[in-house]
Amino acid sequence: MSAGTFSESWHRVSGAQLGLLPSVAVHKQRFRGADWFVLRDTYTERFFRLTPEAWGFVARLDPRRTVDEVWQEYVDLDPEYAPGQEDVMAVLAQLHHSNLLYYGNKPDSFAIFDRYREFRQRELRGRLLGFLYIRVPLWDPNDWLNRVRGLVHLATSRGVVIAWFIVVLIGAVLAFIDAPRLADQTQGLLAPGNLGLLYLCLAGMKVLHELGHAFVVKRFGGNVHVMGVMFLVFVPLPYVDATASWSFRTRRARMFVGAVGVLIELFLAALGAAVWYFTGPGLLNALAFNVMLIGSISSLVFNGNPLLRFDAYYVFSDLVDIPNLYQRASQQWLYFADRYLLGTPHAESPARDRREWWWLTGYGASSFLYRLLVVLAILMFVTDEYFAIGMLFAFTTSVMLVFMPAAKWLAHLRSERVHRNRARAWVASALLLLVPFAALAWIPLPNSIKAPGIIEAIESASLSSSVAGRLVSLRVADGARVEAGDVIAQLQNPALELDLAIVGEQIRETLLLRNLSLEGDQSELAPLRERLAYLEARKVELERRIGELDVRAVHGGWWVSPGLGQRVGTWIARGEPLGEIIEDRALRFSAVISQEEADRLFDGRIERGAIRLRGQADHTVETDSIVLLPYQRTDLPSSALGWLGGGEIAVSPNAEGGQQALESFYEVRALVPEAPEVVFVHRQTGWLRIPLAPASGLEQLVRSVRQVLQKRYQL
Repeated sequence: MSAGTFSESWHRVSGAQLGLLPSVAVHKQRFRGADWFVLRDTYTERFFRLTPEAWGFVARLDPRRTVDEVWQEYVDLDPEYAPGQEDVMAVLAQLHHSNLLYYGNKPDSFAIFDRYREFRQRELRGRLLGFLYIRVPLWDPNDWLNRVRGLVHLATSRGVVIAWFIVVLIGAVLAFIDAPRLADQTQGLLAPGNLGLLYLCLAGMKVLHELGHAFVVKRFGGNVHVMGVMFLVFVPLPYVDATASWSFRTRRARMFVGAVGVLIELFLAALGAAVWYFTGPGLLNALAFNVMLIGSISSLVFNGNPLLRFDAYYVFSDLVDIPNLYQRASQQWLYFADRYLLGTPHAESPARDRREWWWLTGYGASSFLYRLLVVLAILMFVTDEYFAIGMLFAFTTSVMLVFMPAAKWLAHLRSERVHRNRARAWVASALLLLVPFAALAWIPLPNSIKAPGIIEAIESASLSSSVAGRLVSLRVADGARVEAGDVIAQLQNPALELDLAIVGEQIRETLLLRNLSLEGDQSELAPLRERLAYLEARKVELERRIGELDVRAVHGGWWVSPGLGQRVGTWIARGEPLGEIIEDRALRFSAVISQEEADRLFDGRIERGAIRLRGQADHTVETDSIVLLPYQRTDLPSSALGWLGGGEIAVSPNAEGGQQALESFYEVRALVPEAPEVVFVHRQTGWLRIPLAPASGLEQLVRSVRQVLQKRYQL
């Protein structure tokens, strides 16, 4: 018998004469060596699962006897396993809300219609709050499924299972082989021109997905009476009611019903991968690409994730052999609150053993966090596209995630369950609400800005060839140290040498003509002097250009020229970069800060910061020389900071070099002091953390929300 054997509220139900409705069918299932019982209302196709102890009581209900008489009889026959009065009231309340009971001491019709009206009102409230997830039933496919039983058995045969494994394996291999092309094409998945094809493929695959559920339900003897359209975030998609599988006795059958939708989508994804691999650009290739993406990624993220109450949840619940996993996980956390927060006496965990205790605890926490993340992602997506609808969705989400749980918690505090510890319950609940809010509002928390950046040499020079020529030799190896004036590379240009030789002969010729003019007719002397001056200037220019064929270091430092050694013997065009000279004795860190974060830096002087480099994050380099450049720019210091270079800043895909940021930013420069334990390399990326004045968590949260609203929605 449970710890809550007696209840002060027992008088409210003890005199009732109750029984199960004649339309309720009972199905026995087995979980981890114990029998569970599923009640199915054949009229409404609603289900309710009971533990063996609870079923032992419910099975004895008789409209000719009172609830107290039935309970006393059960206690006398089996005092060890008989449920307590609190448990009996909880079961009766749930059966009452599910419209599975009728009263022997008042007209049945009134009780049934009252509960049915109550159920319809709850269903309507649920639809109004979940207006972004509306179901519209259209067709009863059960008769059609009965007529195509041969097709049903063929589609669920072992041969089809073997074919599924072969096709999925081939599709996965083909997608892996051509992964780079797949990644490139994925960037245009949400392009306006592809949205129509995307929805067409999604709707078609969901039709087969839902038909798969219906086929497997029929394969194991169940009925499918509802098929219709659900509007998921206003997108119409098909659905079927496959809840008949909940009454299947074997776990294998139930798991097959839940998993078949995901299996079908993976099969279609594999077929799409094969068609996509063997076809060129065109409509067929685009359709196959969309089918491949939807059937693999989307299916596994949503339907294949047991943390959401979709297909994989029911498969997972049967796999771990824990019925009603979601509801019992919620009860587990309510038990924690009752026992450790409210101090409710005789609070009991819904877990039957230690294994279930860990499963219920872990699943309850992880599923709540995952659902919260999904809701926030959908909220931001809808708000970005349709702001008014997003605000309405935010309101309904707040009602479902905040106000409704709060109302249930208040009802729990007023319930008889916490009658003996009501004072502590109210005080603990108030403290649970006020203490975190007070801490969030008043306790100063560390406040800082973390900005990505890159190490740069303050003194560096990019060397390029000012004269075209053939690279004949490299005098300095890549990575070697050079001094100012050292010859790094030698080019050769025969055309310049030939021009210099021609100019030399022309100068000698002009000198000879000038000397002859001095002895004879001096009328030609002036033009000859002008020509001689021009030729001598031309000679100086050619000698200068030939001298520039020796590429020299403009200052001391380290010579960096990856790949230049492989170009010996090739032609180097004028202005073509050859390498860079880096003087690492004076380095700076150039960091990129968004406009929203830079606003906090304009309020005061930046006194210090901390630099951490990628690959050496265990070392921190403190710097007290930081300057914020007071103008906006869009050209990144290095392409390594942008998306295309592996960084975190969004860049324009159309701009060459990958250095054009999509949004303007501010640049912060910090001198890098010497740190023997850290190796500084020119163009090495890292982060600059700038500490700010401590601020409360509430202040920081409000600032972040305001920045998001201003940036994304111009509010």
